[in-house]
Amino acid sequence: AFEELSQCGTKDEGFLLDKFCDAYSLVFILFNSLGLAFKFAEMEYVAKVGNLVEASKRFATLENIVDVDIGNGTVKKQKSPSRDLRRVRQGLDLVRALFEQFLSSKDYSLRNAASTAYAQVLHRITHGR
Repeated sequence: AFEELSQCGTKDEGFLLDKFCDAYSLVFILFNSLGLAFKFAEMEYVAKVGNLVEASKRFATLENIVDVDIGNGTVKKQKSPSRDLRRVRQGLDLVRALFEQFLSSKDYSLRNAASTAYAQVLHRITHGR
């Protein structure tokens, strides 16, 4: 899905929001497989992708979202599509970091991998750093 995503859109037409949402919705499966410890991240991710699916009815591209939010001064406002974009990216960063840590460790501890991934991705965000 992400390979297809990298092919959609051009510099002139922009990055298509509906294709973006389709690809990112596939990550739900990864969050679900991580169990209760990552339920908060899964719920956040699902909600934000859902918001972006709704936004795709009004905006054709990611660039449209960012341009409108910048123009309206709503980039940092809750429920703004551009903020949802950032949160979805952070969710994907969390899953990526988790699996990188898990696969690179010799003890194959999901707990240790999760702690490290959290520290790398979410700790600085949730604690304002």
